Amino acid sequence: MFTGGRPARDAIDSGLVLQLRGALDETERLLQQLIDGFAMQAERYQNTVMPGRTWMQHALPVTFGLKLAGTLDALLRWQQRLREMRPRVLVLQFGGAAGTLDSLKADASPVAAALASLLGLTLPDTPWHSQRDRLLEVGAWFAGLCGTLGKFANDFSLLMQTEVAEVSEPVAEGRGGSSTMPHKRNPIACSAILTAAQRTPGLVATLYASQIQQHERALGGWQAEWETLPELIMLVGGALAQSDALVREMQVFPQKMRADLEITHGLIMAEAVTLALAAFIGKADAHHRIEALCRQAIDESRPLQALLENDPLVSQHLSPPRLTQLLDPATATGSAERFVRQVVARYKEQRDEP
Repeated sequence: MFTGGRPARDAIDSGLVLQLRGALDETERLLQQLIDGFAMQAERYQNTVMPGRTWMQHALPVTFGLKLAGTLDALLRWQQRLREMRPRVLVLQFGGAAGTLDSLKADASPVAAALASLLGLTLPDTPWHSQRDRLLEVGAWFAGLCGTLGKFANDFSLLMQTEVAEVSEPVAEGRGGSSTMPHKRNPIACSAILTAAQRTPGLVATLYASQIQQHERALGGWQAEWETLPELIMLVGGALAQSDALVREMQVFPQKMRADLEITHGLIMAEAVTLALAAFIGKADAHHRIEALCRQAIDESRPLQALLENDPLVSQHLSPPRLTQLLDPATATGSAERFVRQVVARYKEQRDEP
């Protein structure tokens, strides 16, 4: 195919693009499967209330469905980027010895067009052997996707900690056990995903460095891609497979999520009380008063509601039934359900796109 004065670099680059096409096809299949799993679980747990955490501490109530919908939202964007990227990167490399196709003379254009058609690749405006931005785009896409998977795996593993225990990885014989501690349930899928996420930035850095190509054929930069890009794609493919199994078969413990909402004895709902009180005495004064009662609740290990009901200023404006309502985490998830519905609706719309 690439004979008669056409160098090996044309064959290597176009062959790489053909392999990329197969890899992207399989990646798109795995990604769609993962997206389907997240959409299913986001709907299932859209009303499952749990503690939201900022700076690794309880913040305000959220829902587990919203956490899943956040990952689904990101995955839908990665899917869109993949679809947009394919026409840009699946192109023929055919430039001859120095990128001019001089050996073909007047036949250069028709031969290039025929070759592109035969291989099912787009014919670019110019040969691109020493312009590697397309391959960098592919590598950056895989690394970015892996970052999203890594964020989910990291959060999931934190929710699996013994002291939290709000979720767990799938149960199977010999899975996640310890060779010495029979009670262990280690997050092994999360470990595999996070391992990939730790390694991908360094591989993408190599692709960035490989952009520096000398004149019409590189000395080192081109060759540095040969092992780097396949390794990156295989790592992320493994992370996709692990993520799919994890999200579809995970164990979720809503009762433990609810119990964890109660461990601060109402403090997680202090903001709701503050806002209600602010309507009567102003935001600053309400904040200072509720903050003082929160510190007292911590120092004395007492429920916040008891202190609120016995505080003259608070009880003057907020009755016990009103305080009970304000301190219920189920009433404080804001627009979480709507956010989940919006993402799931976009998933269904995008699912039907060609």
